[in-house]
Amino acid sequence: MEDTIVSFDELKQLSGYKLARRVCEWLEANNIPHLKSASGRPIVSSVVFRQALGESFENPKQQLSTRSINIDALDMATTR
Repeated sequence: MEDTIVSFDELKQLSGYKLARRVCEWLEANNIPHLKSASGRPIVSSVVFRQALGESFENPKQQLSTRSINIDALDMATTR
């Protein structure tokens, strides 16, 4: 999960579901904030996901501010 967006394949593997709707339900059940692409696939920030897994950052604002949006990963997530 080195990109700024967790890939849909990673989300499917972690959730155990294959359908985007089910993956979104799993994210919601686990209180993991996410957006939905036009195709209904979830889009999750890797920083948010790592925080949901219990990883803590000394300064979360600094961690978030040093990252930028990976447009290529976002495009790939919305065009699959």
